[in-house]
Order: sequence, then structure tokens, then C-alpha cells
Amino acid sequence: MTTPARPTVDDLDALGTAMRLVAPPEFEDGNGHVNVCHYYRLHMEGSDLAFRELGFDDDYRHRTGHSVFSVEHHVRFLDESLVGDELSVHLRILGVGPKTVHGQTILANRSRGTVANTLEFLELHVDLSTRRTTPMPDDMVKPLEFLRDEHAALPWSLPLAGPLGVR
Repeated sequence: MTTPARPTVDDLDALGTAMRLVAPPEFEDGNGHVNVCHYYRLHMEGSDLAFRELGFDDDYRHRTGHSVFSVEHHVRFLDESLVGDELSVHLRILGVGPKTVHGQTILANRSRGTVANTLEFLELHVDLSTRRTTPMPDDMVKPLEFLRDEHAALPWSLPLAGPLGVR
């Protein structure tokens, strides 16, 4: 069995870039690298921006009374980042169900040319009035399915958490 190649920064750029920044001094922890809480915040901000681009924005929330809620996250650290390193966040869609999106945000360390870490997530589509899951409308599902299929065809992969996924 062969191990799939890890993505390059160019591979990640092909997914689109949700956000990009240089790690500022306040990100540094006592170990001299970017602290885990800042990685998590970057993943959350990046996924929020990417989901807004997919139409899950304030207008969608106000117009439909629906949104997406995070219900599970798994962070995996693959390389460190230091203050002054240029970082970017990218979204990969792994699975789509009627009420569910399984994905991964990938934080690239552009200065080192590596994947610093990943955040695998499960989002549920929710009716905000009942606070219960509800099916996504087709016009929201179709772009997600397109990305899922496009992303599934990529020649690279990153480690995933076994128990997460669309059920």
C-alpha cells in the first residue's frame, strides 16, 4: 500500500484561500512557537469566511432562519509555526449529507512550505427557531457536493479522525 502524497502550498492554493496572515508576536507561547489557541482561532475564522463564500452568511440566516452549527472538531498538529511565519487557511470538503457537512480546514505554513495543522469538523444544518437539524436546500447542497467531488479527486490527502464523517 502506498501513502498518498502530502499537499504542497500550491496544492492548497488550488482549494482557494480563506485567509492569509503573518503570525504576530502575540501568537507566541512559552515554547517559542504559535500557541494552540491561535491555531484554533485561525481555523474558525477561516472556515467562517469559507462558509460565507458558500452562501452560509448573515443574509442566509436572516432570510431562511437556518444556519450551520459545529458539533465536532479534531485538531492534528503536523509542523510548528513561529512568529513571523506566513500562514494561510484552506477548506476541503470531505462529505455532504442532507443535514451534514464533513470538512477539513488546513493551515499552511507558507514560510516553511508545510502543512502546520488541520482541523477536521462536522457541521449540522439547523433551524434556528427549533434548534434542531433540518435538511439543507438544494441550492446550498449542490455547490458543497461539487466541491466534495472535486476535492475527492485530488491526488493528496491528510490524516483524518476515524470516527468523524457523514452518517
